Amino acid sequence: MKILRRNKTDIPKKYIYIIALLFMVTVIMQINSTEQITNTGFFIRRIVLFSSIYFLWALLLDYINALVKSFEKERSVLIQVIERLVSLVLLVLFNLVITNVIYYVVPLIFKSMTVTDVYLDFQPYILKSIIIRCIDVIIIGFILKVVYGYQSLQKQKLQVVSLENQLHISQLETLRNQLDPHFLFNTLHTLNTLIGYDDKKARSMVIKITNLLRKILDKRDRQLITFDEEIDYFKNYLEIEEERFHDRLEIQINVEDVTREIMVPTLILQPLIENAFKHGIGQLEGKGTIKLKAFRKDNNFIISLSNTINNKSNVSISTKFGLKNLDMRLQQVYGDNYILDTKEGIEDYIAIITIKNIN
Repeated sequence: MKILRRNKTDIPKKYIYIIALLFMVTVIMQINSTEQITNTGFFIRRIVLFSSIYFLWALLLDYINALVKSFEKERSVLIQVIERLVSLVLLVLFNLVITNVIYYVVPLIFKSMTVTDVYLDFQPYILKSIIIRCIDVIIIGFILKVVYGYQSLQKQKLQVVSLENQLHISQLETLRNQLDPHFLFNTLHTLNTLIGYDDKKARSMVIKITNLLRKILDKRDRQLITFDEEIDYFKNYLEIEEERFHDRLEIQINVEDVTREIMVPTLILQPLIENAFKHGIGQLEGKGTIKLKAFRKDNNFIISLSNTINNKSNVSISTKFGLKNLDMRLQQVYGDNYILDTKEGIEDYIAIITIKNIN
């Protein structure tokens, strides 16, 4: 069993001790107003007692923080509850013993009190002291939850702002990429081939290119879209490329229906499909295949895009700028709750995005 675990807080120490001081002052003022303590020595001992209680709690804050953190999904909830109850009891007893040793040390040394006298003096307050310290831990734990909730909210707001900035940059970069020679020249060449030979197909291709660019612009003010919308863009892109490759391109899309309403960053598939054509399908002499799979496994959302490659090709190695840009955007949206992985086999290249803890 994992007893008395530490979960380090990121609250600055000076603020922790200031809060401990405020707790001490508040409690002493409340007791003084109800009991009207006139004995100076007794009043000083009370100050020593409560200052030691709350400053000791400040020192033990990492252990209290471990009591209120979320349960680990892979472990039994019952076992974790028992561990935390045992840890709570040990923390309360530790605080109780240490603070009362400090409280009674002066009478023991200077007033000739014996250990028996100390026990008899403290006995009526044992249960009350335990309950009060348990309440202390509950209050401190509640404050920690509030603080972390506020910090999480602020972090999410910053992530949204950062994502908005990155999204605008990404959209401009995406539009530029769509219009650069690699894509544009190939598309225009295909269009030129169709004009006069198959005017109906040429008009259809112009409409598809227009629709593709319109979809990019329509998404400029949206940070997240449904995966179904992303697939719609993906298919539109592939329809244009199919005109170029004709029967040399095979497309396989296998998407579970439960994934279609999951919210994902806009144009999440864009860098993957561009790489698939630029460094994969575009370098083949024969037939190539692109496979898109999307499914849920436990609480994870997994997107897999693979394409046929030619390892004998002499083309320059990819700079992976698109993947780095995608990785940065995923980091901004999901923090550490994602994995972007790539695998290169003998005949295919696979990019896998795993988004963890999907509700």
